[in-house]
Amino acid sequence: MSAAQRLPGIIFVMVGPGGAGKNSIMKAVLAQSQRIRQLATATTRAMRAGEQQGREHLFVDEVEFRRMIKSGQLLEHQEVSPGKFYGIPRQTVVAALEAGELLIADIEVMGARLLSAAYPLNVVQIFVTVPGADVSEQLALLAARMLSRADQNTDIQHRLRRAQTLELPYQSGCDYTVVNDDLARAISKSMQIIKSEIRARRAGN
Repeated sequence: MSAAQRLPGIIFVMVGPGGAGKNSIMKAVLAQSQRIRQLATATTRAMRAGEQQGREHLFVDEVEFRRMIKSGQLLEHQEVSPGKFYGIPRQTVVAALEAGELLIADIEVMGARLLSAAYPLNVVQIFVTVPGADVSEQLALLAARMLSRADQNTDIQHRLRRAQTLELPYQSGCDYTVVNDDLARAISKSMQIIKSEIRARRAGN
């Protein structure tokens, strides 16, 4: 498939710093739209309460994940912590886009960049961030949100460094920005973006 070829499906990628609310917005979008489903990424982490195999993730062990890497089944993959892998299954994406499905995903920056590069006409990147007059104000608010969720302090410092150096600078490469100063408004704006993109792309086909 040519990288410039537009397939009928769309993947809406929610990307941005940890603590900005990407996952909360994604879950609200899924609850409000029966047409959109979550892109199931592969992971070696344990299944959590309320999750289903193949819906949120493809849950595999490390041996299987490494086999998927070696056989080229993943568009991209990362070891986010020792023994904890995440990746985007190539065939899952291709089949969904060819079938004209509407997908949404909460993906970190590297995965979003690679997915967008592989399917530039089928990926819509929505950058979710927090308000602030400058980066220091944004980082302070992100830290407060992480603390309110009882994240580990060591993890918070790592995530704030990642936000400053990798995630916040990625905003300029995205199609849209949603500032999550109020979750209900952020959800509403995200839904407006998604509906507008669907209408525009359907009209253009």
